[in-house]
Amino acid sequence: MLGTILRALTDAASAEEALAAVGDRGVVERVRQNATTEGVGVGAFVASTVRQMLDYAEEDVWLDLLGRMSGSPRPGVAALEAMLARAFPEPVVAGIARRRS
Repeated sequence: MLGTILRALTDAASAEEALAAVGDRGVVERVRQNATTEGVGVGAFVASTVRQMLDYAEEDVWLDLLGRMSGSPRPGVAALEAMLARAFPEPVVAGIARRRS
């Protein structure tokens, strides 16, 4: 089952469909912007990103991925959201995250 879910995310049409179900709108927007910058379709861009994650992810990434998928009603969407959040993190704005001493 895991292989089927992850393999589907490397297909452009399936990846784009799953992206539409991702709840983190910020991640979705960052993905769309990067796809536009690269001059490729969103589905192809997402599928390529997933393929790279599957090929090069370290153990901690896999553990996080499996944990998020476990018990989710939509494990493919949960996996995609986790991968994209890692690949396209929210930009850090200088000075915003500073603690006052």
